Parts: sequence; structure tokens; C-alpha cells
Amino acid sequence: MHCSRNGTELDWLLNPEDESVLGVFPSQRVELYEGADKLLILESIELELTVEQIFTWLMS
Repeated sequence: MHCSRNGTELDWLLNPEDESVLGVFPSQRVELYEGADKLLILESIELELTVEQIFTWLMS
């Protein structure tokens, strides 16, 4: 939340216990992503990424 309050455009908090990602957005809006959910990416970055992909890479 500190980063969000101080101008960060997007934060991801990874929870390895349940393989989920919390997305924290400006104005401290929070969204939960799981499994095949596509993560929101900064507009200037052309990338599609799912929660499953992140945790697959981390477990490799």
C-alpha cells in the first residue's frame, strides 16, 4: 500500500501458499487473480501473463 500511495502504477503481491496474485492499483484498488486469470499489465508493456504462468516459472 505504501508504494500505491506514493505513485506506483501497479503492484503485484504473490502468495505462493494458494498461488494467487493481488493486484494493487492507483487509489489503492485491490483485485485478486488466480489460475488462468490474466494479470493487468501497464499499458506501455505489450504482454499477456496469467497467474499460472508466473507460478510455473517460479517453480521451475
